[in-house]
Amino acid sequence: MAKTIQQRVRDLEKKNRLLNDNLIDAVWVVDAVTLTYDYITPSIQRISGFEADELIGKPLEGRMTRESYENLRSVISEEIVKLEKGEKSIRTVEAEMVHRKGHAYWVEISGKLVKEADKSLKIFGVSREITHRKHAEEKQNELIRKLSDALAEKEKLLEENRMLREILPICSSCRRIRDENDRWWPLDRYVERHTGSSMSHTICPDCKSILYDDL
Repeated sequence: MAKTIQQRVRDLEKKNRLLNDNLIDAVWVVDAVTLTYDYITPSIQRISGFEADELIGKPLEGRMTRESYENLRSVISEEIVKLEKGEKSIRTVEAEMVHRKGHAYWVEISGKLVKEADKSLKIFGVSREITHRKHAEEKQNELIRKLSDALAEKEKLLEENRMLREILPICSSCRRIRDENDRWWPLDRYVERHTGSSMSHTICPDCKSILYDDL
């Protein structure tokens, strides 16, 4: 009788007890339909805080965030379609898991679909914790975003400075400015349109002395 994927993994574990005792990754078998653990190596305790026996027979749902769970389901559906077409592949995804103590942590999951002799579908995979790597990536992405924003702001300021430095065609009578489409704009409207700056209206001391000398 052909051995199931769980039996083959158990046999491998027994033959490599030293390897399993020092394994930093978790090797597991999950039912592709119910998404429950059929088997998982004891090394899962170092990653998740849960003993292997606490997870076997339990669903993946609840062990990871909702977003990661839905993403994993979508990937599995895609792989089932491929397997039915005769295509076999190993997929790698990142998932945000929930530790026994309640905090979140990240793992990189590599797995493949296996069809058993009884036609049932199993997922054989390996989980590796990547929390530190994810945090480093998030910090790097945040730094890139800030640099991009700073560069964009610099370009905006340079463009505004360039436009203000250009010789503008301005009417010597009404002081309106002609744009690149030959439209004439009041000075304040032109500045607002081309720089995004708002203008307030006041009166300078010289004009005040002329127009409102009695105030």
